[in-house]
Parts: sequence; C-alpha cells; structure tokens
Amino acid sequence: MKIINTCDKIKSVFSDGFSIDLWRKYAEEISKELPSKCEKDAKEYDFNKDVLPVLENALNNEKIDFVSRNFQTVIDTLNDNLSKLFDTEPDINIILYLGLCNGAGWATTLDGKDTVLLGIEKIIELDWGDETNMRALILHEIGHLWHKLNGNLYIPEYTKRRKGIAQLYCEGVAMLCEHILCGDDEFYHQNKDGWLDWCYKNENQIKREYLRRLDKKESVQDFFGDWCSYNGHSDVGYFLGCRFVEHLIKTHSLKDIANMKYRVLNKKFTEFANTVIESLRLEDYHKCSNIWNMESQPLAEKWRQEIVSEDRLVFVYKINGEFIGEGALVLDAGDADYTIPDKRVYVSRIIVKKEYRNRGIGSEILEYLIKKAKEMGFSEMTIGVDKDNINALHLYRKFGFTEVLFDGADEHGEYFKLIKKL
Repeated sequence: MKIINTCDKIKSVFSDGFSIDLWRKYAEEISKELPSKCEKDAKEYDFNKDVLPVLENALNNEKIDFVSRNFQTVIDTLNDNLSKLFDTEPDINIILYLGLCNGAGWATTLDGKDTVLLGIEKIIELDWGDETNMRALILHEIGHLWHKLNGNLYIPEYTKRRKGIAQLYCEGVAMLCEHILCGDDEFYHQNKDGWLDWCYKNENQIKREYLRRLDKKESVQDFFGDWCSYNGHSDVGYFLGCRFVEHLIKTHSLKDIANMKYRVLNKKFTEFANTVIESLRLEDYHKCSNIWNMESQPLAEKWRQEIVSEDRLVFVYKINGEFIGEGALVLDAGDADYTIPDKRVYVSRIIVKKEYRNRGIGSEILEYLIKKAKEMGFSEMTIGVDKDNINALHLYRKFGFTEVLFDGADEHGEYFKLIKKL
C-alpha cells in the first residue's frame, strides 16, 4: 500500500492563489493521467461558480494542516482496520490531493493501479477533516476497492433503472464494508443534525420513492451527492443502499452479495422496497390470522387473544401487502408471572409464516423491535425462550441477548430468560 500526502506541495504551489495552469502541473507530478481524469469528471460543473470558491476556501494553511495531521493519524492505524476484511495488505494507492471538486473520496484506477483519491477541497468544504470522519471516508473508498477485488463492482448502466440499481448496490456494499472496518454498524459520516434519525423514521417512504422512480424511469440523483437532496436531506441513497445490503446479508455472505448480477439485484431490491414493518391498528388485527403455522393453533389462538390489549404494541411485516410475520412488545407486565421494572420492555412474540422462514425476516423484525424500544426510551429488553428452540436462541444471541439463571416453566416446557441492554 502506497500513501501519498501532497499537502505540503499544495501549500507551496498555491501560495499566491489558485490557477488552473499551476494545478495541471501539480496534478501531473502525481500522475500523468490525473489532470485529464479530473477535468473530464468536472466538465459539467460551472467552474467559476461551483469549483473555484471551494478551491479558494481550501487553500488555507490551518485547514490543510488540520486535514493532513488527521490523515496521517488514520493511516498509521489503518492496517488494524483492514484486517477485518482483507487477508493481506491490499496493493493500493491512497492519495490526499487537491482536486477539482471531484469528490471527497474517489475509488478509481490511476496508472493501472487501484487508487483512493481524497479531495482535500471537498473534505474541507464538508467539514470531514477530523479523525473520525477521515477514517470513515478512507474506509468507505477502500470498501469500493474490496468490492472490485472480490466481485461485481461495475454493472453496465445503459438504462436509468440499471444505473439506479447499480449506484444503490455499489454504495451499499461500500457502506457496509465501512461499518465492518470501523466497527460501528450505525456510523454514517453524513449524520449531522438528526440525519440518521430522519432516515430511519422515513425508511419506508424512502425505499418506496426510490422504487417508484425506477419504475417510472426517473432520475434518482437526488439521493446521491452533497449538492443534491431528497426532502431536504442529502446522501439518503447511502443509507438506503446500506439498508438494502443489510437486508441481503441476512441470507447471503458478503462475497455472494459482491458477485450478484443485475437481474438478481433488481428482483431483490423490488421485494425489499415493497417490504414494510409498521404498527398494526388493533381493530385490524384479524387480518393477520393467516400468519401462524397451524401446527401451533392452540398457542396461536391464545396469542391472538392476548395481543389485543392496551399494554402491547404490535408490528407487522408485509411484502407486497401480504402479512408475512409480526412481533410485539409488552409495555406493562400486568399480573403475569414475570415483572418488568421501569425502562425494561418485554418481547412477547416474534412469528413468521412457515413458508417465509429462514429468509432473515425474524432478524429484521427483532432489529425493528430493538430500534422502536430505544426510541421509546427503554434501556433493557427481555424475552423468554423455550430451551429447545435452538433457532430462536441463536437469533437472540446474535443480537446480543444474554441468558440469566431462570427456572421458569409453563405448559410448553422449560424456557430461558434472555436480557439485552439497549
């Protein structure tokens, strides 16, 4: 891995201000290919209006030094992160340079070698020069290169639909790689002023609108790029892409996902976009009556009666309007055999129709219940699981639930009590 930091060069070359001729000479010293590559990418910009003010703002020694220091700090510990995805150190270049607003990060090829270009002018404009954001930015672009090395990064984009699917997919894989490498599955460097909370709360609307635009052959550019926005929020496509890939990884390995072809991705995204988890009005609960496996009919009837009460919140999982599964939270223990202290919520049921099991739907429902419990201010979640229900125990352990000593038993046999801190 080769690291090139041109910050000192930037300060000396442009000490009297920016000029395009000086820039071409500076860029050519990095690579003969770089000037034409950047200018071709930026040809649709209004240079004086869109590019020059950003460049002039970046040519500030204090700002450049701040970015340079944090870049070096991240680079010094980079291999500690990369080992989570790469067996050996990847053969790539990472270059911190002054571009023409070609992007804060750009995973590309330069002189025949995989390269991450980090545009200092955009990093400064977006205020991504601190260590945390710098690390995330670098890891995201390396995620793109991991995808190229391990799969199908480039999908032909000869229709608007193919382009929309390809962009969502590629950014989603890179976003998930970023989460793996930085060890935080909810980190988005775009998350400012409640951005992530807004995305989560509007996830159903976001994915339906994206699919609508694909179906109508409309542009999805609003979802990508800091200069664009969807409902006043930029880069929403990065969130949606990551959620799509998180949906896929419940039933596929990351390498399998990295090799998916357009037809598969198009089909799976259409299903994902038509998948909704929403709160169920109690008066409409009878519509779920076909969810249960009839092998457990007596238990299902008991559950159906218990759930229609004021102390439970029911969430249903639908694909194309069909009820597929559900989950519920108990907010008040009432006179049950267990007690629920303040700030603790109980998962009273997760169930999926028999023919839809082993597709990651139970995981998605549990993930949603955890998110809703956090939103409501609970700090602990509990559940009782039959000791012989191996699949359920595996699911809860995967989500961080731990068992506590419990001798409980009911008419269905012994069961474990599991707890998770939220």
